[in-house]
Amino acid sequence: MVELQKRFLNTINTYNMIKSGDKVIVGVSGGPDSVCLLHLLITFKKQLGIDVYVAHLDHMFRALESKEDTDFVKDLCKRWDVPFFSDRVNVPKFVKESGMSPEDAARRIRYRFFSRVREKIGADKIATGHNQNDHEETILINIFRGTGLDGLQGIEPVRDYYIRP
Repeated sequence: MVELQKRFLNTINTYNMIKSGDKVIVGVSGGPDSVCLLHLLITFKKQLGIDVYVAHLDHMFRALESKEDTDFVKDLCKRWDVPFFSDRVNVPKFVKESGMSPEDAARRIRYRFFSRVREKIGADKIATGHNQNDHEETILINIFRGTGLDGLQGIEPVRDYYIRP
């Protein structure tokens, strides 16, 4: 077993992220972090005793590239025999209407989509991918917002039914 796989399983066990019988939705953008997370969950699916599903949201920020991401994730799910759920939301339009930042608007819409998929299939967990840079960026954003000590933790490994292995 390679080091990444060991760290992945250790994180799941340390934080009690998953239990046998869980239905786990993986938020997959098509980028390396989320594809790696999906691959790891599929690799250890039997060992963990879970069912894996994919939720992909096209935020419509990048026209053709967004469609290519959707096609890539859909094809990957077909090859790996993973149920695939997707949606398209015009986040740039929502940004203009709401006055929110693109990042906040995209996150809000993405999490609403994840919740709809979770409700539809009765999932127990939603797994999202991140890397060390994402973690550090979250800490910096929290500092700029005037966080207390809690904000210095960065991305929490488990929050409600969201897991970040």
